[in-house]
Amino acid sequence: ALFTCCLVMIRQAYAKWEISPVTVTFATTETPIHTIPFPAVTFCPEAKFDPEKFNFTKTYLRQQFGSRLTKLELTYVQFSYLVCSSATQNHDLFEVRDLNDTIPVDICESLLDVTPEFDPLSVTYLNWIGHSLESGSALIPTFTAEGLCYTFNMLPYEEILRFNDPLKNSSQSANKPHKWSLEDGYPQEDALDAFPRRTFISGIEGGLRINSIYTNSSHLDHLCTESLQGFKVSLHHPCELPSMNKYFRLPLDQAVFVGIKPSMITVSPELRDYPAETRKCYFAQEKYLASYKVYTQQNCLDECLANHTWKHCDCIPFYLAVYGDDTKICGPAKFRCVQRCKTRFAGVGNSTSAKRPCNCWPACTSLTYDVEISQTDWSWSEEFGVWRQLNDRQLNITPHNTHLSMLSVYYKELQFLNCERKELYGTVEFFSNTGGLLGLFIGFSIVSAAELVYFLTVRIICNIIMYGTRTWAGHQG
Repeated sequence: ALFTCCLVMIRQAYAKWEISPVTVTFATTETPIHTIPFPAVTFCPEAKFDPEKFNFTKTYLRQQFGSRLTKLELTYVQFSYLVCSSATQNHDLFEVRDLNDTIPVDICESLLDVTPEFDPLSVTYLNWIGHSLESGSALIPTFTAEGLCYTFNMLPYEEILRFNDPLKNSSQSANKPHKWSLEDGYPQEDALDAFPRRTFISGIEGGLRINSIYTNSSHLDHLCTESLQGFKVSLHHPCELPSMNKYFRLPLDQAVFVGIKPSMITVSPELRDYPAETRKCYFAQEKYLASYKVYTQQNCLDECLANHTWKHCDCIPFYLAVYGDDTKICGPAKFRCVQRCKTRFAGVGNSTSAKRPCNCWPACTSLTYDVEISQTDWSWSEEFGVWRQLNDRQLNITPHNTHLSMLSVYYKELQFLNCERKELYGTVEFFSNTGGLLGLFIGFSIVSAAELVYFLTVRIICNIIMYGTRTWAGHQG
């Protein structure tokens, strides 16, 4: 009975060794914020179209009152189904029967032609750790499901994607040193101006402030975005393209302050010998992505969603940016198919089954940013009134048709406590437990094993040599 109980306990120890060898625990020391990159900050205007080129609401009213739309207006209507929430939620809004299944690959450049110009009055300015930056070089245009957006501190497209930059605009940051990597961090000798940018100071003075983000009242469309004006803001990893599934709002004429708390998971070196399915994460370069140069879980999911959509809809959405010249881009007629694919993919992707789509485990070294948001009304017109009296250059602003917003992003603390994946139950622990169980239940130990080997080998051989094959066991022939 004791021997059976011992075997049962050993079997349980073996099952624990096989099923849960890895655990995630808090690190023993805190990590300084300067060892990680500042998050990429993407903000997307709710004003989707320049009314002088295409007025969504007026075009809809004209169509409802019987006016015929021009060929150019019908083209822009097709675009509106891609970025206007009211058009996508009410598919028959314009009663357009000939919606296109696909759209040209240069859709991003076409959308650029009809979107409002960013900062036409040159009033928007960026402040990074107390230094002014040119918005034209610090903010790069990016495309998301919200249309045209602007991103700070994201790696250039050519360092994220294996395909060409759809906007051909990331060369402006090509002269910056990019020695940072997800697993190794920044080199010790890296200068303060390393890219992606990092900060050594917590609080508002050590972060990013985008001041006086300009919106003209004439650009506001109360039908396209259901009268929700302002900007959608997303914080993400610098080596990931922005995904606007997680965002917060920056309203017009308000200041929003975003305190960041990093959440980082690292990995201990001994886990490299474990298969990815056991440790449930991938090391850098361990899993190849056809579209992305850098593996992160979000990049893997985006590529997997693109492949899933291509398989079921024979096209991919324009904002996934994982396509080549021969790829078909989904038009408004494929909107419902794309939505079904996203819903189906999300349901399967969140499954706890081991057969998850594309095996998009997290990166073994992963970094996310938790935020704490506060906001207040900004009486900027009062401040600008003072500057106007001092004959400042901002005299060309007229408060009655202008809206300004301010965004401040900063770290709350100088250090943060990260987590670490490490070995919970390794080979040494398993054999230690096995030996302890054998000793506890049947008194078996290494000495016992040595005695058993001795009596079964050395003792028998010596007896044969001394007494012969007939009498080695002690019996007379």
